[in-house]
Amino acid sequence: MVSLSRLVGRLCGVAPRLQNPPAASSGSTRVPVGPVLVVGGGIAGVTAAVVLAERGVPVRVYEAASQLGGRLDATVHHLPDGTAQPVDHGFHGFFRQYYNWRNVLARIDSTGTLLRPLGSYPVISRRWPDEQFDRLPSTPPISIAALVARSPSLRLRELIRANHRAAHHLLAFDAGHTYTWLDHLSAEEYMASLNLSEQARAMLFNVFAHSFFNDAARMSAAEMVAMFHFYFLANPEGLGMDAPHADYQTAIWSPLQQYLERHGGHVRTNTPITRLRPASPTGWQIDLASGEQLETAHVILAVDARSAGTLLARSPEVTAVDSRLAGLAEQPLAGPPYAVARYWLSGDVHSHRAPFTSIGDAKLLDSIALYHRFEHHARRWHNHTGGAVVELHAYACPDHVTAEKLGQAMLTELADLWPETHQLKVIDQRCHVGHDAAGFPVGAHARRPGIRSQLTGLTLAGDWINLPIPAALMERAATSGIMAANTILASHGHPTEPIWSVPTRGLLAHTRAQPIRSG
Repeated sequence: MVSLSRLVGRLCGVAPRLQNPPAASSGSTRVPVGPVLVVGGGIAGVTAAVVLAERGVPVRVYEAASQLGGRLDATVHHLPDGTAQPVDHGFHGFFRQYYNWRNVLARIDSTGTLLRPLGSYPVISRRWPDEQFDRLPSTPPISIAALVARSPSLRLRELIRANHRAAHHLLAFDAGHTYTWLDHLSAEEYMASLNLSEQARAMLFNVFAHSFFNDAARMSAAEMVAMFHFYFLANPEGLGMDAPHADYQTAIWSPLQQYLERHGGHVRTNTPITRLRPASPTGWQIDLASGEQLETAHVILAVDARSAGTLLARSPEVTAVDSRLAGLAEQPLAGPPYAVARYWLSGDVHSHRAPFTSIGDAKLLDSIALYHRFEHHARRWHNHTGGAVVELHAYACPDHVTAEKLGQAMLTELADLWPETHQLKVIDQRCHVGHDAAGFPVGAHARRPGIRSQLTGLTLAGDWINLPIPAALMERAATSGIMAANTILASHGHPTEPIWSVPTRGLLAHTRAQPIRSG
């Protein structure tokens, strides 16, 4: 039976949309696809490779790291007592509107148990009451009404005084207009224009902007509105979040690599690519760091934005032809540094603490993940020792600060928020700083490349790529990988992979929004 919330959502046009119906085989017009080389073994690259290999295309994935995964990888860390603990690169929430990424994972999840509900994940503060977004009804506009009614950060008198013209943009998302109206503003400027209280801005918007590994002062307001649309204002799945039962390597990458290889794909790790060059009108030459040279018909560039910029800067034959890629070589669309610090503590936190918690008025610490509550290796260590496995995240860090200093600063903030941790001893720790998050700076939309480059045989994929549908983080990466594969398949008359999305326009996109001036 359809719930009232979903029924209202359907009537209002909030339902998953099939953007790319599966194409039928074109029979005699189908042309064999030459070998495809995928540069990068993260979500985007492996997704593209899976789609191609399933259709019989010879595909090879080249990954510079020692294993697949990119920002979703996991490595083994040994505690002082010798216990092996898989450690993910950082916690990721698998939201239920990640339709395309979940369809890829379904290839390795015959029982439907790979992802499990994480439960409640509050937004907390040192100064203000908690927010509980995941406990709202799932479907707009009922979810929006419930947020207004239940949120301790919104008051009726504040809503009356709010800048309704600015707020209208949240409900009127339309890529054709939103970037024109808002890309010149920062997310911080846009939030200020709403004329809401400091509490509402911190608990409802700033925490949201930071979740995309960007600082609100530098992130485009248009990108924040697009992501607000994707996660909340046009999402019929609600804000429920799932997580794998095991580390990413065990749960995702080893099975996906095996699946890919069963379909004829090949994976090479520890193999950096140093240069791309067109070798002929229909082919490419690829230089490896080892000095080896490869030839291929198609290249999918599926590394992070910073790595893409570095590789393109070494590929002048590419940047001389494609102005957007030349711009990326000069100024990669990369986000600020982020920090992840995992601590093995001598005792547990209070039992009512949620497995995942966001911080509304963060100084540095943005979120807390309790791995011993949902990941079986960490739970096994907890059951044996009574200790806690706590991962701390800072999504947008200052430059040139060591991982250890950032980790210690976050641990100090944790003790202020959760006083019981102040008495716990650190058994071990693993801290690192990453520089591979996508950046969404003010005014950058016009120079963001899409899936197709201006060179025959070169397509792009990644969470930094401009897409024609709303998506973010893992879903953006997976969707771009499918689109890159589909671009190659369609050009040869082969069946393509279906693509799903949330509605591409907001509930009030049919009404006229007004530009907002900076300052």
